[in-house]
Amino acid sequence: MKKIIQLCFILVFALISFFAHAQTSTSTSKSTKTQTTTTKKPADGRTKTGDRIDKTKKGPKGETVYTESRGGKYYLDKKGNKIYIKD
Repeated sequence: MKKIIQLCFILVFALISFFAHAQTSTSTSKSTKTQTTTTKKPADGRTKTGDRIDKTKKGPKGETVYTESRGGKYYLDKKGNKIYIKD
């Protein structure tokens, strides 16, 4: 009787470890895909931040002037900070 109980425990343990191992998937293939990204401006003259480019004005050193959704105009300095323009 003792041997039957031991055999049942071994069988149960083997089944549990088999099913637990069957659920994990190991992938040894490594994909080396290279992605090329191109930044496109939308056709309506907006930048990727959503602000329109104002082609009628330039910044003090010829920078591109942007118009926000509420009408504020600004240009970007060398560090990327917004410098607002008074109309």
